[in-house]
Amino acid sequence: MTVLPDSYRQTLRRLGRALRALVYPWHCLHCGARATHPTLPLCTDCLAALRRVPPGEPLRRLHRLPEAIGCFRAAYSLWYETPEGPFRPLHHALKYGNRPVYAQRLGRLLGETFRDELQTIDVVVPVPLHRRRFLERGYNQSAWLARGVGEVLGRPVAPELLVRVRATRSQTHLGRDARRANVARAFAAPYPERVAGRHVLLVDDLLTTGATAAWAAQALHEAHASGVTLLTLGLAA
Repeated sequence: MTVLPDSYRQTLRRLGRALRALVYPWHCLHCGARATHPTLPLCTDCLAALRRVPPGEPLRRLHRLPEAIGCFRAAYSLWYETPEGPFRPLHHALKYGNRPVYAQRLGRLLGETFRDELQTIDVVVPVPLHRRRFLERGYNQSAWLARGVGEVLGRPVAPELLVRVRATRSQTHLGRDARRANVARAFAAPYPERVAGRHVLLVDDLLTTGATAAWAAQALHEAHASGVTLLTLGLAA
């Protein structure tokens, strides 16, 4: 059997993707127009409507929580999540729509956007789902984001370094105080010897109040991480 060189296989894959795009063009998840981004299902206008998060805003959000003080070296988010904007349907697709491939592509975009800020990272760790939630959904969107980030940064991705030790309610409809109580002590680092002395990049899809990220970071600090930096795709407006 003839084995094609890698360059030929890559060319054939590119041609296949191009033909598929012609026959089944992507449509924008927000407005329904033809998608124009090479890897994301959004059109030019909706891409332009995504609001960038200014530097420093995610860390200011986190510092509103007492449990987050001192937990993070830095925090970065790419876009604001607003009720009517194009980020929300994109986020719902990767979180609930069985589209983890979107998350990996967005993870690469996150890594490329913040590459310079993340040079001191040693390992990439996604915020975990509880095993029950993982079985219901079939994937963890934050793990796929982390995979894309790790590819760009050239850093190992180690989801096993952080686990959710108890099931928690969905945070979606909970208020600020209820969110904090819901995720308190919900995380643990089962391999402290692999965390100790390392600068961990904690990756999640959305930063809302910061309660989830803060308790996850606390677990990493208890395992003697040298530092924790947070990276999220979205920041709730």
